[in-house]
Amino acid sequence: MKAIESKQDVELLIDTFYQKLVKDELVSHFFTKLNLEEHLPKVVQFWSFILLDEAGYSANMMEKHARLNLDEASFDRWLKLFHETVDQFFTGEKAELAKQRSTLIAWTMKTKFIK
Repeated sequence: MKAIESKQDVELLIDTFYQKLVKDELVSHFFTKLNLEEHLPKVVQFWSFILLDEAGYSANMMEKHARLNLDEASFDRWLKLFHETVDQFFTGEKAELAKQRSTLIAWTMKTKFIK
C-alpha cells in the first residue's frame, strides 16, 4: 500500500477500476460502445486534477453523464468498485480524498439525474 503521488498512480487506479467496471454485470452495459482508449485518458486527467492539482481538465463531467440514464443501483456499484480499487492499492490523504470526492460526485449525480 502506498500514497497516491503521481499520474502513474492515478493511471493504475483508473485502469484497474475500469477493468472491474467492464466486467461487472450491473454496469458493464454502459461501457460496451465506449472507446476506452479515448475515454480513459480523460478520466485520468479528471482524477489527476482532483488528486494532484494538475491543470488541464476542462470538460463538464456532469453534462457528459446526464444522458446515460443511470439508476441508483448503478451509482452505488460504481462507488463501491471505485472505493474497492482505491483501497486495493492506496492509503493516505489522497486515497481518502479520492473516496470523499467520489462519494460527493455520486451523491450529486444521483440528486441531478435520478427522478
